[in-house]
Amino acid sequence: MTHAEVVKLARSKLEGCKGSAMWSSAVVCACDAEALIATGKFGDDRSARNRAIKSLCYSVGVFDPDYQAALRG
Repeated sequence: MTHAEVVKLARSKLEGCKGSAMWSSAVVCACDAEALIATGKFGDDRSARNRAIKSLCYSVGVFDPDYQAALRG
């Protein structure tokens, strides 16, 4: 899974967790990831990918197959 695919996946999962206690944290991480992609900071340091994965952690949890796929990615 590419950096951009992980970020897109994280963004797509936000609606499903809306209203949960961790929703705002998931949104902040997804926005951070998108900003890093926009500025081109997604290469070797994997910052955008890591923020998107953190967003998935907040939105779907660590046992969700989408989180696991992004983590393995």
